[in-house]
Amino acid sequence: MTIKISIDCMGGDHGPSVTIPAALSFLKHEPNAELVLVGLEDVLRAELKKHHAEAEPRLTILHASEQVTMDDPLEVALRRKKDSSMRVAIEQVKSGAVAGCVSAGNTGALMAVSRYVLKTMAGVDRPAICTIMPNKLGKPTYMLDLGANVDCEPHHLHQFAIMGYVLVQAMEGIERPTIGLLNVGTKTSRVMKW
Repeated sequence: MTIKISIDCMGGDHGPSVTIPAALSFLKHEPNAELVLVGLEDVLRAELKKHHAEAEPRLTILHASEQVTMDDPLEVALRRKKDSSMRVAIEQVKSGAVAGCVSAGNTGALMAVSRYVLKTMAGVDRPAICTIMPNKLGKPTYMLDLGANVDCEPHHLHQFAIMGYVLVQAMEGIERPTIGLLNVGTKTSRVMKW
């Protein structure tokens, strides 16, 4: 089964000089993947040429005329850069052209644009960043939210738990995943004794 993924090639600190080699390396390890490279077409083609990959059949280039920089405020990413590589890559998910999107760009902008374009599932106010960590049992532990939401209300934590639960069910085939809460907490002037 082939999976198609869009890549925001202009995102990150170094843009195509990093994202193109990473995309090519990914294709070498994943024979069932196809990638839609999104960004300034001439820049992407020049980088592919450097790597002798301009004729790679599992790559498609999709032009986007703008770039969300690492310093762009959310308002700029959302309202002013409607043809950014980030937004165009995310819109590919919305249209169903690809199954997922990858960006190494401005995290706050990525979360805001994703929420605006893709919306959230019913009952969920905020998107969450997730990663997989190994555990003692040699199985994956899914951890979310990692950094996008520092100030959370109890109902947000509940929503993150639901998203994690559904994700683990889908990815690992576990009917009733275990959920835990890890709290950042705050310092107080009192010293707790145990």
